[in-house]
Amino acid sequence: MKLKTEISINAAKAYGEKYDESAKQLFLNPEIIAPIIQMSVPEYKKYSVEQVIKMIDRSSIESTPVDSASAMADRLPTEMNSIGEKLIRYDSHFKAINPALSDKNIKFYLHIDLEVQNDYRPSSPKYPVVKRGIYYGAREISSQLGIVTEETDYSKLEKVYSIWICNENVPPRLRNTVTSYTITKKDEIGITDEPVSDYDLMSVIIIRRGEKASEGIFDYLEGIFKSNIDRIEKYVDIKDNENIKEGVKRMTGLGESIYIKAYKEGEETGRAQGISQGISQGISQGEASAIFKLVQKEMLTIEEGAFELGMTPEEFKENMEKAGFKVPETV
Repeated sequence: MKLKTEISINAAKAYGEKYDESAKQLFLNPEIIAPIIQMSVPEYKKYSVEQVIKMIDRSSIESTPVDSASAMADRLPTEMNSIGEKLIRYDSHFKAINPALSDKNIKFYLHIDLEVQNDYRPSSPKYPVVKRGIYYGAREISSQLGIVTEETDYSKLEKVYSIWICNENVPPRLRNTVTSYTITKKDEIGITDEPVSDYDLMSVIIIRRGEKASEGIFDYLEGIFKSNIDRIEKYVDIKDNENIKEGVKRMTGLGESIYIKAYKEGEETGRAQGISQGISQGISQGEASAIFKLVQKEMLTIEEGAFELGMTPEEFKENMEKAGFKVPETV
């Protein structure tokens, strides 16, 4: 039997929190971060992944031996709060050298916020992900005054990137797309020649994944979320880093993240649909709804779903249709 069907419902509840924490921990490793920013941030595209790893600032934990264990990225505060403003929490928040502005004597940095957004269309509350990304980027810019410069010197502001990896609920026409939202200059009257670095201070990058990964960043992310170490190693060398390999294994895959999401939504959906007839004793409406949803997404077969709910395949299909779910066609 497939591993997915062996995950008990109670284990699934606990897994949700572990999955989120594993993701956050994994995306604090420079080796995992580097391919993402190398393939999405213009300042790094002409550099190798190995060079980008070296540009990520890990000074806060520089005592960790880098030859035996991956040092975490230098973590800027993951919580940001100020009087009268909302508390926000970053998934992965770090600095990396800006190679376009730095030289041997002076270092300038990019401030990067890397977020994993499972639902591209949040509903509670409903909002466009790009607006949240702009807000996070704006807060990161404002936080630099008094922290980076220790005084209100706007000339010292450094560029911010807010990168969002969107995994689920992406409309078909937008899947496997990457979009960058930037600050640009448009001369309305006359021609001006201000340096681009004076106004190019924030970019929001939205990475929208799809079911079928193409080459490049989508292939790499597919490897991460499906715990495929061989696929990850096509883009970054982690063969000698057991810490990262263990972290990848803890990310048991996007399939399980969908399972958790289905379960969390299932209780409410199950009550609304009145799922009860034919369900084995001890299986709640929410659990049944979660299984139906996974079968509809073809994450489980009809036979596997029927086994989980204690039904015959015929009973399962009948109950699934009554609950308003589409039964996949079988070959």
